[in-house]
Amino acid sequence: MALETLFICQPYILGKRGGLKPQPPISYKTEPQALQRASRMMEGGSVAGVDVVRQTADPEMGDYDEPEFLQRLGSVPKVEN
Repeated sequence: MALETLFICQPYILGKRGGLKPQPPISYKTEPQALQRASRMMEGGSVAGVDVVRQTADPEMGDYDEPEFLQRLGSVPKVEN
């Protein structure tokens, strides 16, 4: 079992009816890289919002822990607790 920590930047755009539409997630090796990318996306105005999450996973086995939100910028989906 090879656990690794993933840092994922999940961008969202506005769909035709104004709803949020997820775009392909982007994975980074470090938290600062993911946070910096999210800030640049928001500054560029190409996305409505961005989530940055940390997730522990064993991709070979397909096991993924619940994501931990590190930063939520702009318009992002509500998260139920």
